[in-house]
Amino acid sequence: MEANRHIGCNVNNCAYHCKDCNCCSLDHIEVGSHETNPTKSECTDCRSFKYKG
Repeated sequence: MEANRHIGCNVNNCAYHCKDCNCCSLDHIEVGSHETNPTKSECTDCRSFKYKG
């Protein structure tokens, strides 16, 4: 797994998380929202998340 230092991430239980640098290993990610009209960062979601289990 190679770190993409252009995408920071601190979600340790994601399968794409590189804990040595708090980066994502994907080339790109999909960002979406669970809100119809998001107004805060808390309203957004990483749709590329995959549970590391």
